[in-house]
Amino acid sequence: MGYMINKDGQRLFYEDHGVGNAIICIHPPGMGRKVFAYQHELSKHFRLILPDLSGHGDSDTIKRKPHIEDFAEEIMALINHLKLDQVLIFGYSAGGSVAQAFALKYPDKVKGLMLSGAFPKVQTKLFRLEFLAGMAWLKRSPRSLAKLLSRSHFKNTLVKREQYTHLLKSDPYVWYSYYKESLNYDCSHLLDKLDMPLLLVYGARSEWVNHQAPFYKECAQAALVVVEKAYHQVPATHSSILNQAVIDFFHRTFISRD
Repeated sequence: MGYMINKDGQRLFYEDHGVGNAIICIHPPGMGRKVFAYQHELSKHFRLILPDLSGHGDSDTIKRKPHIEDFAEEIMALINHLKLDQVLIFGYSAGGSVAQAFALKYPDKVKGLMLSGAFPKVQTKLFRLEFLAGMAWLKRSPRSLAKLLSRSHFKNTLVKREQYTHLLKSDPYVWYSYYKESLNYDCSHLLDKLDMPLLLVYGARSEWVNHQAPFYKECAQAALVVVEKAYHQVPATHSSILNQAVIDFFHRTFISRD
């Protein structure tokens, strides 16, 4: 595990595995890089980079309220730190808000954009209620919310315990702010500017989330994968399907062109 020092003098920790085309995975609120435990298989095909955003996991926290754009700037700083040219960006759930914000601001840095359970804005009432419930639960008991999230993602006892412990490292203030920022984020009017290759992955049973998929018809190079019998937590619960979708997307989009 390595770390970089951001512009405010705080440490941002990340894992760096494998070689080749780099994928940077962006986690949702609270969860940190451990939510991508089952994406380590991708390091056999790519250079896999898993950061803890500020205030999450092993990274230092921040004193001010973070915005989605702040996290996007952290990704840019990490890319510069690692001296990377173009990268593949993978955003899971609300991590997709950071991924989209990054791709919109730095399109020349994005070789391809991959989103699992992502959304340009929170549109449905049920989805909004899910955010508000999570925020209320976090204020009441971060420990019980951490337990719920780790259990909903992982069945393996060891992996579940590691995720739970990692969640508890997150600063509740930053965690809450990330939730709130994602709830209010809206790039729906800018989707036509996401003209890089785009992979969208949704769980078929997570209707309140995958209802957002039609927004992306504005994106010229979008490909859609719907995972049957899956809910929202596809990277954890259906990792083999998601990982293969990422590999296939890359080969179909870039290798076959060569």
